[in-house]
Amino acid sequence: MPARPTRRQFLLGSAGALGVAGALGVGGLLVTQDDPAPPPQRIPDPPRLPSPTDAVSTVEWLPSAARGRRVRLVTVTPPGADRAQLPVCVALHGLRGNALWFGEAGNRGLLGDAWARGVPTFAMVGVDGGDNYWHPYSRGDDPLRMLLDELPGWLRERGLAITPAPGDLPGEPAMATGVSMGGAGALLYARERVRRRRPLRAVGVISPGLFTDWRVAARRPFRDRIDWEANDPLRFSAELTEVPTGVWCGDRDPFVEATRRYVALARPEVASIGPGRHDGLYYARVMPDVIGFLGRHARDQRPGAGPRRAG
Repeated sequence: MPARPTRRQFLLGSAGALGVAGALGVGGLLVTQDDPAPPPQRIPDPPRLPSPTDAVSTVEWLPSAARGRRVRLVTVTPPGADRAQLPVCVALHGLRGNALWFGEAGNRGLLGDAWARGVPTFAMVGVDGGDNYWHPYSRGDDPLRMLLDELPGWLRERGLAITPAPGDLPGEPAMATGVSMGGAGALLYARERVRRRRPLRAVGVISPGLFTDWRVAARRPFRDRIDWEANDPLRFSAELTEVPTGVWCGDRDPFVEATRRYVALARPEVASIGPGRHDGLYYARVMPDVIGFLGRHARDQRPGAGPRRAG
């Protein structure tokens, strides 16, 4: 009887079918540089029942004043972990996606496997951000303000990061990650944290939705060219030089040329351009490296932080 594939082999093999589909957008339209990318495809479920090492996921609906609606808060943690001691990584979804992507079985399995191998633990928290490219675009809908001003309170109420490492505030995310639109959003969130003098310990992005041409960016939710340029990571990369950054992108991803330009400008700590498309196959391949990168920085002192002052 042939040996049963391991979870990682299954994740990579089963997502292979998505690799072919990854060149197709919604409705089977070919994705080109003029139509930058389809929504991120999900990482496949593991081929077995959950194991004791699998991460634990919860989903809640919360009212967001910043977004003017109820949103999902998805929390993914190691089994049996002390939530109060866990650093938090906020995870931002891609276009036409939602927070559930980060709590699906494939992601839970990869997180659990990494933590079981000894990667330092942290909580991964996703929240619904809509399709605004994680910045204020639609009237009354500001996902960036939700991340900055509402999310820390939600996390404190749920006992997350109540006893953070030196340099962090209780409940405040220590790291950020994101896929596609969420990758660009994670860099934008990192910039805003720097501007508030609360820089992240690390940010790791996969297939970030970056643009080098306004004619292409105009097809995404930006009010005008000025709005795009004000929120374009290619223009504010210098503000993130003190934040440890990891960037992963497939060499056949529609965003790869813009990502290469970002790497050349920002010179991130990790820059990986490898075989792959904008699909589940590529995400499954690189997610363990992203988790490892975030884990290495999970308990670092916040960049530029000195001793905590009382009060």
